[in-house]
Amino acid sequence: MLRSFFISKKWALWAYLGLFLLLFFLYLQTSFNVALNSWYNDFYNTIQKPKINAIILNFDEAKFKQDFKITPSLLRELDIDSKDYNQSVVYEKAKAKKIQEIQNENKQRLNIETTQNSSYIDKDVFRQIIQILEEQKDYKEQNLTQISQKIKDKNLSLDQINSVVQSIIKAKEQAKNSFENANFINKFAIYYYQNLLKYFLHTPAVLEKPFYDLQDFYSLIFVFLGIAIPYVLIATINIYFASIYAFKWREAMTFSYLKFWKNKNDNIEGSSQRIQEDVYNFSKIVESLGLSFVKALMTLIAFIPILWNLSDLATKALFLNLDENSSFYFLKNTDGLLVYVALFISLGGLIASWFIGIKLPGLEYNNQKVEAAFRKELVYAEDNREKFAKNETIIELFTGLKFSYKRLFLHYGYFNIWLILFEQIIVIIPFLIMAPSLFGGIITLGIVMQINNAFDQVRSSFSVFITNWTTITQLRSIYKRLKEFEINIDYEKSLK
Repeated sequence: MLRSFFISKKWALWAYLGLFLLLFFLYLQTSFNVALNSWYNDFYNTIQKPKINAIILNFDEAKFKQDFKITPSLLRELDIDSKDYNQSVVYEKAKAKKIQEIQNENKQRLNIETTQNSSYIDKDVFRQIIQILEEQKDYKEQNLTQISQKIKDKNLSLDQINSVVQSIIKAKEQAKNSFENANFINKFAIYYYQNLLKYFLHTPAVLEKPFYDLQDFYSLIFVFLGIAIPYVLIATINIYFASIYAFKWREAMTFSYLKFWKNKNDNIEGSSQRIQEDVYNFSKIVESLGLSFVKALMTLIAFIPILWNLSDLATKALFLNLDENSSFYFLKNTDGLLVYVALFISLGGLIASWFIGIKLPGLEYNNQKVEAAFRKELVYAEDNREKFAKNETIIELFTGLKFSYKRLFLHYGYFNIWLILFEQIIVIIPFLIMAPSLFGGIITLGIVMQINNAFDQVRSSFSVFITNWTTITQLRSIYKRLKEFEINIDYEKSLK
């Protein structure tokens, strides 16, 4: 099965150069996932602190009049006797109440805007200071008075200017440390993400601000598109090329088998199906599963360091009040706890899936046998309908087919109950772990989303066998049939 493609001079270029390209595309996809993980942190931190530009609401009397209805609850709200009331009086009171509500809401929004404006620094000022600092070699020793004279906004105090300078310096140091601490897979991702930020936000890391305006939001949306669009293009190319790669593998196996099958005079059961269907399914599934496993490995290498470093923040408040005599006290000083949680969940799920779906490979194999017998009878009937495909024969074959499928569907049914339940429960686990730190003010919403994404990437990579269990079951069945076919045509003996 592997020899015909990978140990053949004719197919060597396709086998190895094609494999290299597939792995390269997977590397790029993993890199874009890492960049997207960093974006989650910046984006959710931004929308957590929006700069309010109050939109003034107006009272629409025509719409109010159209929707106006006198109800017992409305009369109670207006403190009007439900037994004795005037409709016009009720309308005027309800109208006055609605107008008052709108005015109160407008006032609240304006108060928020006014409060924010007192500490808000325009993004153009940030940009001017960034440009001034770019001209200097030493970011840590700046003459704030000179900067104040150079910027157009003369109303800023030296303390405010110093705050902006420190924010810019911190962003540059943060970007530098992120790049230097990244492993070999993440280097490109961090470099690419920081350059996107520099293009759209003029700094390699998002600046810390009291509030972020709508322009900051749109800039981060463009950063997202700068990650998502290349990812979509590369993923599409990879899927297309992987399909061609699998078909080339099929071609190599098909003609390799045909040479030996033609020289075999025995009537081998289901040989046409083995050569036509199983060969293609084998190459396609092995290629798909192989890339899934390699992608999972790359994702683990990329995201485990990220999740490991973020775990300390997420679990800091989780075991804060844990007693020293507790059996779980050792977890308090465990580094990278979320990585271990992801691994434990995935291994537990894999073991459970193995036992719950232990009968599936055999059922798949038996199902293909009865399918082959039914198909064979129909193929023979195409040439001789009087001798083959008689009513009693078809009923007998289809009864066996129906019985086989019923058993298969039943076993897949309870396996899917387990699989769907497992996938739903693990969604909330990282949030349960992070909740004490979030509500304790240790981490922000951006960190929560970044950890959740990293946890999901690591957990899904550990769980690659669980998520592909049905496909693995099919592959085991196909491998068993092809191995029997190779024995029947003396494939291994001939190669020796």
